[in-house]
Amino acid sequence: MAETVPQEPKHGPDSLGARPRARPVPGRRLPAAIPSARLAARTAPHGARELADAQRTGSLAEIVRAKRTLVVTYRRDGTPVPTPVWAAEADGVLYVRTERASGKVKRLRRDPRMLIAPCTKLGRPLGAPLEASGRMLTGAQELPAEAALVSRYGFGRWLFERTMDVLRVDMGYLEITPGAWRDGEAS
Repeated sequence: MAETVPQEPKHGPDSLGARPRARPVPGRRLPAAIPSARLAARTAPHGARELADAQRTGSLAEIVRAKRTLVVTYRRDGTPVPTPVWAAEADGVLYVRTERASGKVKRLRRDPRMLIAPCTKLGRPLGAPLEASGRMLTGAQELPAEAALVSRYGFGRWLFERTMDVLRVDMGYLEITPGAWRDGEAS
């Protein structure tokens, strides 16, 4: 009897992940994603940009208590880019849902270093930052991320996810691991 090898369905990377009913189009972004990201970057509160120079004395407990988390990633030239996100914690790790083609994902692929801090919905920091590193998850790695986000956020997230599914936006999960950067990584 010949051994059968399971094949990946042809309808997208999330089909094997945490949201099997989602049918994203690879590379599809939310309409107006780039202009809105540029506007958000220009209008980010000054405290969000200054967070990169702040003392890194924050804690995961402070971040978990806040409804939103400020994720600061770095451009090639070292410029910090703040983004307020919904994040959920499980087993000492934070999870974030984002577009696979977003700027923060591109920056993290090049440099996994980031700062995280509690913030308001507009991105004003509510506490000291914490050093962390981030990476994109794939396939079955996404299951704990989805479970953590479902348990943390209610109707607003449900509505957001349904909208992304209808628009067939290519979404994925970031895993953010708090911890000090190694000496060679500091900017």
